[in-house]
Amino acid sequence: MRRLCGILVAAAALAASGALHAQAPALKPVEVLPDPVRPALAEIAYSHPLFVPLDEPPKVVARLNPADLEVRVPLALAVRVLETGKVSEIAAVEPPLKAFTTPLPTLAPKWRYVPPTKGGRPVATWATQILELNVSLEKGVFSAFALEPLKKDDPLAKVFRESAGDAWMARYPAAIDPKDEGAVSVEELDALPAAEKTPWSFDATRQRTRVTALVEISDQGGVSRILATGDAEPLLVRWLKESAAKWKFTPGKAGGKPVASWMTLDATLDYTIDSAKKKAERSLKKNLRSIPPS
Repeated sequence: MRRLCGILVAAAALAASGALHAQAPALKPVEVLPDPVRPALAEIAYSHPLFVPLDEPPKVVARLNPADLEVRVPLALAVRVLETGKVSEIAAVEPPLKAFTTPLPTLAPKWRYVPPTKGGRPVATWATQILELNVSLEKGVFSAFALEPLKKDDPLAKVFRESAGDAWMARYPAAIDPKDEGAVSVEELDALPAAEKTPWSFDATRQRTRVTALVEISDQGGVSRILATGDAEPLLVRWLKESAAKWKFTPGKAGGKPVASWMTLDATLDYTIDSAKKKAERSLKKNLRSIPPS
């Protein structure tokens, strides 16, 4: 009797469970909402970051040609030295003046080193030789000179990278690049190749160079900063800055008051390299025959 009652209770429980399942509503799939309409991004009008709106632009009061310059500068050279110590090629690396590259092809056959070695055996390498030159620049004349207020829509110009001393060399990797079959990086040698004969000569020459820059005119009417642009020559940038320190302007005005503002310079400089005499030289265990990262 007790067994029959248990069976009846279990059957009733199963029936109730089935009824509950039958009464439970089916789950509906989650409705996928469409992506909201995204508004178009507003276009931002371009404006040069150095542009200053002016009521009156600066005006030139006095602008002088560069005075003669006597200066000592380093000329870095990458020199391909063969296993015999002879030199097959000389290349200037970031020269202070591009004109200094002119005599290099004729100098290479005259130069000679103690053969470089690695592991006790002679090898070819690209030696780094620094010539210290006393340079004389004369008769500088701006044959063309345009100094205009910076406009709001002027494009961004590549600013010339300036560096002091030998710090710029750190940008160059240790490996020769592009690869030179058979040549070993000077940084991997047992000892630096010692220079035995490195004659240098440079004849006086007249040059013409285009100079471009961003020039800041202070609220006092002087040149406070010059940022050379494009493919500048370091020594000419220095010469330009020394000359510009003597220029005078009426400063630009905004709201009736003098303000600092920027101008764009596009000039042509004619000048004479009267001399470039070697006064000293040194060798470095630093590879410059490579391509530095931009």
